[in-house]
Amino acid sequence: MSNTDSIKNHEYLMNTASVIYFLCYIPEFYANWRNKNSNNYNVLEKVVVVVGTSFAFSYAMSIKSQALIINYAPLLTLDIIALFMRSYYAWKNKDRDVRVLENNDVENQIHNPIHNLDSIDEL
Repeated sequence: MSNTDSIKNHEYLMNTASVIYFLCYIPEFYANWRNKNSNNYNVLEKVVVVVGTSFAFSYAMSIKSQALIINYAPLLTLDIIALFMRSYYAWKNKDRDVRVLENNDVENQIHNPIHNLDSIDEL
């Protein structure tokens, strides 16, 4: 058995990993869309991920590996979409007042009963 045959026989491992990685985007997209919340730190994290995926995709293109291209192209596309979503919501929420207090509590302007911890004492 040649080395090429061995690689082709194990491509399913890479494809399985890519599908699992792809499924991780579903909760991320849903949370970004549902919460409509992001900040500059979330955007910076996604920029780093896009750069890393871009390097992986560039490597796949340079060695002309169809298996790697098929795996990294959708991931790069999803990373770019997620970056645009996070950037949009970070820009949209740029004026939202969120401050860290001295005792490490977070003060924010969320007016949602689910997030109202004071109402827990009333129960």
